[in-house]
Amino acid sequence: MTPEQSLQVISDAIAKSRKDFEKHAGTPMTFWGCIVLLFSITVWILLMLTGNPVWNFLWFGIPVVGWVLFPIVLKGKCKSGGKSFISRSIGQIWLTYGIFATVLATVFAFIAPHLTGYLTVAMLGFAAAMTGFVLKNNYITIGGFITGIGCTIALFCFQNELAPLWVAVASVLNLIVPGIMMNKKAE
Repeated sequence: MTPEQSLQVISDAIAKSRKDFEKHAGTPMTFWGCIVLLFSITVWILLMLTGNPVWNFLWFGIPVVGWVLFPIVLKGKCKSGGKSFISRSIGQIWLTYGIFATVLATVFAFIAPHLTGYLTVAMLGFAAAMTGFVLKNNYITIGGFITGIGCTIALFCFQNELAPLWVAVASVLNLIVPGIMMNKKAE
């Protein structure tokens, strides 16, 4: 086998891995987007009704509820063809986001709670943009940039009072819509 043929085999394997991942990633993305959307709207409503910032601690329920419901709700709906380079890479991007978001939100809750929304939305956009780059999916990449930069700036302009709504926008833009698009493409 020539070096060119070897490179072509590797390129084809990566392209197949990317396509297989996209075929099965839509449902989990939509699921997590809906969980984030539900919590965002709930936190926003409770903050508006009571004015009590203690409701921000509900954000920590996202991973708890998500990981409890994920295997129940999606039982049999997500097939895994094994861990590929693409699926591992994207899994590591979102695991890193989850760790950073949880740790920094915990720290900021005590030292600078007004900055938590900015940080969370910016990191969500970054993780989404990186996912788009890995998948070579322009919609996800652009959505990530819009979220990471645009929603963060909008959040600043509205003095953080609408932070949960901007997180809701980010979940729709970066998780729900791309997930639905991937599911439609996989049909």
